[in-house]
Amino acid sequence: MLPKITTLENNLRIVTDFLPSVESVVLSLWVNVGSRFEDEKNKGISHFLEHMAFKGTKARTALEIAKAFDDIGGNCNAHTGRENTVYYAKVLKNDVKVAIDILTDIIMNSTFPEDEIEREKGVVLQEIYRTNDSPSDIISDKYMETAYSRQSFGHSILGSPETVKAFSREDLFNYTQEYYYSDNMIFAVSGNISHDEVVSLAGPILAKIKGKERCELHKPNYTGGEYLEVRDLEQVNILIGFPSISYYDDKYYTMLVLDSILGNGMSSRLFQEVREKQGLAYDVGSYHSTYRDTGIFSIYAGTDSNNLPKLLSTIAKELKKLLNDLKEEEITRAHAKIKSGILMSRESNYTRADVLGHCYSYHNRYLSAEEILDKIFSIGIKEVKENLEFLLSQHEKLTVAAIGKLDKMPSYDKLVASFKLAN
Repeated sequence: MLPKITTLENNLRIVTDFLPSVESVVLSLWVNVGSRFEDEKNKGISHFLEHMAFKGTKARTALEIAKAFDDIGGNCNAHTGRENTVYYAKVLKNDVKVAIDILTDIIMNSTFPEDEIEREKGVVLQEIYRTNDSPSDIISDKYMETAYSRQSFGHSILGSPETVKAFSREDLFNYTQEYYYSDNMIFAVSGNISHDEVVSLAGPILAKIKGKERCELHKPNYTGGEYLEVRDLEQVNILIGFPSISYYDDKYYTMLVLDSILGNGMSSRLFQEVREKQGLAYDVGSYHSTYRDTGIFSIYAGTDSNNLPKLLSTIAKELKKLLNDLKEEEITRAHAKIKSGILMSRESNYTRADVLGHCYSYHNRYLSAEEILDKIFSIGIKEVKENLEFLLSQHEKLTVAAIGKLDKMPSYDKLVASFKLAN
């Protein structure tokens, strides 16, 4: 059954996916704003605002919000990314009205009490410090800061201790006024509730949110470069990557197949060569991060500092080797892995609500599993090789981030040269 959509007079869209076979309902309110919309003075405010949304409204205290969900055995949370902030709840089908009342209340009526702001600053600062203390966590932030140097797109979603400490109640109200408007929101629901019932319950409330023209996005500039941080650690944590493509590029699905073959799963090239054959790392793999107007293809690993030169050399060789001996069976295996991942994930109404929000945020329409798999299964050896060549042709824009004992780390120029294709 295809999802249904209703667009309210204020342009806020309600999208639902009816699943009569489950007992629960997932409700998610997508706001198309994230850390890339911030500047140097307010970096981290999207994430901080997400925290503060649960700290009290005109009708409920923070404790009352928490108790309301515990009383019905449901849960409510949120997450912030570079381009979206998502507030969500999961409840039994008979408790949907309660969940809608609270979700809409925290979005529309948060009061941001001063005492809660100061208390939550401490919580977020601890989150930042914990991330900084964990090489496997902070490496991702430093990697993105290097790939998109001196730009809001690259800075940490958590912000910095300095900006978080400076946030005021006025800052939070101004930010919600700027970005929390109806044209910028999607209410996505998946579970055992009809579309008409969702619209009946949520529509009159959501229709009160004011609308405005969408804010213009400034395209980020991928810079690449190197970040090295010496720490006395047993392992070196390293990320390397190449500029890639956006969600809207025709090569998007080919990148998924390439990622599956190269570094996603136990049969992948990197896992087999780096871990199984050479024992150079416990964790090794790849992933593809894609956004509205940019993307980055990344390879990560953790290894002993003495193994670092060999590890990096092996990764470069495996990428170039893939151009020469890619096999049809690897394509077939990647198709099967991606298919099972998509179909099994859509057995979860959490994922289904997430898919609705994502599809209508980025494509303004629903992308069915069948449509996506048709694209995946049309990709063969030729397309994968072309995409890999596209990545390696940009080796001079390589992004490298490494934390640990780095005395054996090859120079940036040497590493860049190792990914160059022969003429």
